[in-house]
Amino acid sequence: MRPDRRPTSAMPASRPNLSPSSASLRATSTPTRQERLRRPTRAEAARLGAIIGFAASLASLELIVGVGLSRDQSPLRAEALAFLMVRPWLLVLLAVAACRLPLAWRSAAYAGFLLLAGPTESLYLARFGNPDPWPEMLRGWAATALLLGVLDILVQAARRRAPGRGVPAAGIAMLMLFAVPPVLAPFRTLVVGPGDGRPAAGRPELLLMTALPIVWGEGGAFDPKSRPALAYTALKEEFTIRPIDTLDARTLSGAGLLLLAQPRWLAPHELAALDGWVRRGGRLLVLTDPQLVWPSDLPIGDVRRPPPLGLLGPLLDHWGVTLAPGAGGRVAVDAPGRLVLDHPGRLIAAAPACRTIRPYWAECRLGAGHVQLIADADLLRDDLWTVPGEGGDARHRRSADTPLVIADLLDRLAGNERRRVRAPVVWARRDVPPTRALILALMPLLALGIASLAAFALLHRRRAA
Repeated sequence: MRPDRRPTSAMPASRPNLSPSSASLRATSTPTRQERLRRPTRAEAARLGAIIGFAASLASLELIVGVGLSRDQSPLRAEALAFLMVRPWLLVLLAVAACRLPLAWRSAAYAGFLLLAGPTESLYLARFGNPDPWPEMLRGWAATALLLGVLDILVQAARRRAPGRGVPAAGIAMLMLFAVPPVLAPFRTLVVGPGDGRPAAGRPELLLMTALPIVWGEGGAFDPKSRPALAYTALKEEFTIRPIDTLDARTLSGAGLLLLAQPRWLAPHELAALDGWVRRGGRLLVLTDPQLVWPSDLPIGDVRRPPPLGLLGPLLDHWGVTLAPGAGGRVAVDAPGRLVLDHPGRLIAAAPACRTIRPYWAECRLGAGHVQLIADADLLRDDLWTVPGEGGDARHRRSADTPLVIADLLDRLAGNERRRVRAPVVWARRDVPPTRALILALMPLLALGIASLAAFALLHRRRAA
């Protein structure tokens, strides 16, 4: 057995101090499970009620302001963009108001605001005609969470750097910064989601014959200031368009789809070629206008001006359809999708092969072919479906869906089922007053406010007892 060679001068191993005073100190510094689950104090309950009440107030304010902004739109939309573009300013107020709370309490306040704002606005949009508002709301939640994280970091940094006036100064600076449009561009991109520019699922060939200045503009191909119509540009995203100037066996050979929009006067042999092509299986969409009001800078009588009257009378008579003037004025219709007509005419179908779908819309099935007729050609004007300014045809700005509706009609004629390149707009129902939808959306917030007040009063009574 080896002898113990430990030095005799070694200090004994330190032992924990188990004196009563140190044990009691450790017991008081580490909260027990009972202490963590204790009832909140009156001050904590008041703070919790204030957080819930402030979040509910901001959610109500966002709903009311968003409804007011959406009512200024023409036409009305059943989309959440108006609400979500108000949200960044309200998030600054929320981050400033909750700056002195612990992180867990701030997170609860932020989550409470989102859980209150999202469902109430979804109720409003669903009542207003949006069948599925949740994808837009989920994108709004994701964008809000990211923005809240940035705002919270900035506010807390300002609070640590200047405890007195740092937070108000940071809040004012962020509000002023949000007034600069590029600052909120990433937030807007996340909120809008997938917009225009999705790849087309194939681009079928489309013949186009028209006297309207949509291909090159009114100035022609050699005018540097002339531009194609935005409706033509949108249709080019969906189809491989081949403009033609004459109708004969050569130009129609091998084609299956034709858009004939307020054409020039057609010779008898052209009308006969078109009729034969349709009866052999051609698919034709006709836009013919008995009262064209297309604006033009060219003098009256200039051959470059589009014909003010539809010149397809002999062909329509042969098919058993009569084109007559309408009541006048602009007409907005849902087809589905929003379509705006200007002084549309009337189509009266008398032949058994033709029928009137709406006063301005008819169809004929001739032989193996199919024809759709619309008594308005002004609908291709840019001012009837876009707004002035750069990007006026974008999804979140346009006022109608004209090229999308035309593309849908052409696809149905050809028997194709495709998703449009440009994202659709959810337009509001016209038979639902906005005030009624707003009252329905505010009911959950009112119920939550009453429940919060009742819970706070009950907690206060129990604490007092």
